[in-house]
Amino acid sequence: MTRPEPPVLRFDDIVLDLPGRRLLRAGQSQALEPKAFAVLELLAGSPGQVFSRDEILDQVWGHRHVTPGVLNRVVTLVRHALGEDAQSSRYLHTVYGYGYRFDLPDTSPEIGADANAAYNRRAGDSEAPPEAALAGDAAGPAPEPDAPGLPQPASRPASRRRLVCAALVFAIAAVSLAWWLWRSPSGGAPPARPAPVLAVLPMHAVGDDPRGQAFADGLSEEMIGLLAHIDGLRVISHTASFKFRDANLPAAEVARRLQATHMLEGSVRQDGERLRISLHLVEADGDRTIWTRSFDRELRDIFVLQRNIAFAIANALQLQLGLSAATSTSGEDPALYRRYLLARNASPRVGEDRAMAAEQALRELTLEHPDYARAQGGLAMVLWALSLRAQPGRDELRARSEQAAMRALQLDPEQPEAHGVLAARACRLQQWQACMDLSKKAVVLAPADAMFRGWRAYHLATLGYVQQALEVTDEALQLSPYDQDLFFWRGRLLDTLGRHEEARESLSLASPERSETALFFNAVWRRDYDTAQRLVEALPLEVPWRASELAALAALRDPALWPSVTTAIEASERHHWQGQVPYDFTRLLLPQRDYARDIDGLDAVQRAGYASYQWVFWQPGSRALRQDPAFQHYLQRSGIATYWREHGWPGVCRADGAAVACD
Repeated sequence: MTRPEPPVLRFDDIVLDLPGRRLLRAGQSQALEPKAFAVLELLAGSPGQVFSRDEILDQVWGHRHVTPGVLNRVVTLVRHALGEDAQSSRYLHTVYGYGYRFDLPDTSPEIGADANAAYNRRAGDSEAPPEAALAGDAAGPAPEPDAPGLPQPASRPASRRRLVCAALVFAIAAVSLAWWLWRSPSGGAPPARPAPVLAVLPMHAVGDDPRGQAFADGLSEEMIGLLAHIDGLRVISHTASFKFRDANLPAAEVARRLQATHMLEGSVRQDGERLRISLHLVEADGDRTIWTRSFDRELRDIFVLQRNIAFAIANALQLQLGLSAATSTSGEDPALYRRYLLARNASPRVGEDRAMAAEQALRELTLEHPDYARAQGGLAMVLWALSLRAQPGRDELRARSEQAAMRALQLDPEQPEAHGVLAARACRLQQWQACMDLSKKAVVLAPADAMFRGWRAYHLATLGYVQQALEVTDEALQLSPYDQDLFFWRGRLLDTLGRHEEARESLSLASPERSETALFFNAVWRRDYDTAQRLVEALPLEVPWRASELAALAALRDPALWPSVTTAIEASERHHWQGQVPYDFTRLLLPQRDYARDIDGLDAVQRAGYASYQWVFWQPGSRALRQDPAFQHYLQRSGIATYWREHGWPGVCRADGAAVACD
């Protein structure tokens, strides 16, 4: 059965009489032409919901073949009747680039998340007309009894009947609540509905354009970033959802693997300057399609189109999209934006990897358009990722990355990639406040990008907040449950906490080429010397620390061999292997430690920014190192102690007057 529309809405000094198709303000009837009243009826009937311009045109005019000026004029008439304008809107709000939303004021006792339900309940009250119910208790001044066309006050018997009904309803509700509490195992509130989790699969390109899929991939990534700004919605990172591009699995199975409650799938076709995007939203539980729609636009309307899609999905999930996220692209050239998406997803040539292809394409784009912030930020991120590889020239790549990031922020202070790159730079320079502020900003600007969360965890652990870093890493893994880099960081963090068995499980899910050293130390800390031996023997002969690690394993079995380990370590440190800091981590295994040298070496590793072994400072087994006077000097000169005093102490250290005491 269809629920009846609320016949009368009353708020502040306004009465909206839907059956009589009248609007009264301060007791005075406001003239509204039929289409204007129909628009008001549509919007006010669903307060808080955003309606696109197309939806309004469809429902009020029955088609979209109306010039934009017609709807603009009608909205102006409605605002005038409500006593407001576009600059001071309390009720009717423009959602930039999309449509309109009607808000009821919170001051009215009838207003709330279930406002329509409240009005409908009154509409179904057979004892008293809804007009009478509204007359005595709505916010705002009561109407004059002789005002033309206004509802008359209810009689006292009707009021008494309503009180009796209200008491009866309250009694029934109390009994029901008591019964529910008796049946509930916990005796508490019912379990909250879990927040929706959305996975966006890469859209399929339709057509013959060889670069169509690169464009579709870029649009899909951008949509993930925009949808992540919907309040109350967690969006799976593209690094995870894109793994299922050609999985040929039911949507429910893909959702299960990604731990998502909803899936968004679709296609994109570009014919010249015309775009057609077809999408459908699937609820994983039952594999049920809950929303489907096609969008036809010109390329020049690409940003409006993206916002339209985001608002439509937010409405379908009964959530709200943050308006700041929807208004950040005004004035951007759509054709340039398309070039950026193609450059970011450039197809590599034979023998060339994707990152290098993207770097070349983005570099060409920035040369042609040096003031385009997206291209500068994208180039900064690609160069920074390339600089993390163990290879000659990595410092030069990083310098170019940081230069591009600074340029991007000059052009656009809300550029997430630039914030991420410059956060790493600030931490490397031990500018801790800037590092943490920038990394936090990157996460806020790109909440669905697991990489930024992973690097924030890295920075937290460098400052000693290891448990907090582990929590952030686990949050990132919820967004990207198959990310090998995140499993590497998680394994390193667990080793730092002394949880070596758990660390082994996470490191086994990381990429083998990246986790070689981490797995070696994990095996040593677990006293699994046979596994450690196999790992070292698998290293290429030219790796400098191969000999020192083999020597250390031999000495762990026969302590008389430790002197030869020191010789091997010193030989290893004379090699500048692919930009590595000349500090051999095998020193951490020596029975007699030079703590001052270890601290200086690990400090150099941190300032180089290419490894995570400075986290050894916080391991349970490093207690003697933390109590060495050299560590006190390190905490002071690095600024870590100052940061702790301002932002809180980690688990292993605390204030001791002007000094720092560490366990």
